[in-house]
Amino acid sequence: MAAALRRNAANLLVLARTALVFPAVYGLAAGAAAARAAGFWLLLAVLLMDGLDGWLARRWRIETPTGGLLDTLGDRITENLLFVFLAWERLVPLAVPLIFLARSFCSDFVRTLLFHRGIGTFAINTSALGRLLVSSKASRAAYLLLKFAVFTLGALVLWREAASPAAAGGEAGLRAIVWWSAVAATGFNLTRFVLLLFDSRTVLREEFLP
Repeated sequence: MAAALRRNAANLLVLARTALVFPAVYGLAAGAAAARAAGFWLLLAVLLMDGLDGWLARRWRIETPTGGLLDTLGDRITENLLFVFLAWERLVPLAVPLIFLARSFCSDFVRTLLFHRGIGTFAINTSALGRLLVSSKASRAAYLLLKFAVFTLGALVLWREAASPAAAGGEAGLRAIVWWSAVAATGFNLTRFVLLLFDSRTVLREEFLP
């Protein structure tokens, strides 16, 4: 039992952080400031846990292809759920979750084709721009930080407006940062998707034009 838990520790961490997104959103959707504060801190914990599973898998040498897919699934659920929620709260444009959702389905379809050919998540990015904007650690960190800013600042706006309704208008500046950060994240998202398609063009051609 202990060996099985250790072998699946990273996967269990992914499942835990993904499950915690739901009560975090529920708290942020509540009207009470205390509930929104709890939602904010829970969401912050969830976002900080992202990457911990990968570190644990490498540290304990329990990395698996399935674990990588599960990590991607957890990321998809988290980001799409949060973007839909923030659009519902009118903190980001409606186009943001629509684009993220459509891009998620399409990119995961392409990556599934690659997975069946034994090509890892970022191994397909062989072009100069693909390596720079998709697979490099710097681009992945920048993309992660951009989404982190959108989610944490958006949650902070909801918390502060509930704590001080009379001063809600004072959050206009912070709302603008959230709005335009989400637009920037969407542009980055689409750029990475286009590069994924470009770098996967040979595989896609073989699949659909044999």
